[in-house]
Amino acid sequence: MVNTLVNILVLITLISIVIAVVFLLLAVFHFIKMDRIKALKMLKFTTIPIIFMILCMLAYWDISPEYEANKSNAANTSEKKPVAKVEATEDVTWQDKVKEIASLNSPPTEKFDTIVAYAKKYPATKAEIKEFEDYIIAEYKNKKYLEDVQNDEYMLGNIFKAYVVNRYYGEEETPINDFVFGFYQNSNYTFKGLESTNSNAIKYNERQMDKSLEDIRN
Repeated sequence: MVNTLVNILVLITLISIVIAVVFLLLAVFHFIKMDRIKALKMLKFTTIPIIFMILCMLAYWDISPEYEANKSNAANTSEKKPVAKVEATEDVTWQDKVKEIASLNSPPTEKFDTIVAYAKKYPATKAEIKEFEDYIIAEYKNKKYLEDVQNDEYMLGNIFKAYVVNRYYGEEETPINDFVFGFYQNSNYTFKGLESTNSNAIKYNERQMDKSLEDIRN
């Protein structure tokens, strides 16, 4: 929806530019012919497409954070990289697996793919889902969750918990699921180095997370 709106704004802007140039050329033509009345009339018409251009630019600035977030998300989902085969066993806890993956001599993208592969198969209990939810909310509220994105073990643990919670709720649109998804996205983007902690996309997600928190409280 956002991408479609951006495309429409770009199209309107381009058309407005063409119309403005045409009217401007007509105004110059009439000035050359010494027809000041028609020239001034053409100049007045030029202001109409210029106004449309300004309105389109203002509209784009308003939705650009969401557009950038969607673009980053699309780039992430299109990535197809091989991941390490991780089997969930009763003898290995998720904490052990997070430490193991964090210690790998691999780039963040590969570590991310590996922890997600493990999280997809992790048999979480309802008690763990509640524990993970409470933890994620607490880490966001104390603003700790993006303080040290270079801490692989901490970030991978957060990504694991958020993914497991989102997998539990599936496509269900609830405040807690929306909140956790925002937490997951921001942890994902910053851990991989795709976004800085103060980027527009991260701040946009946090505004949406704040709204979800209000809904959770209510």
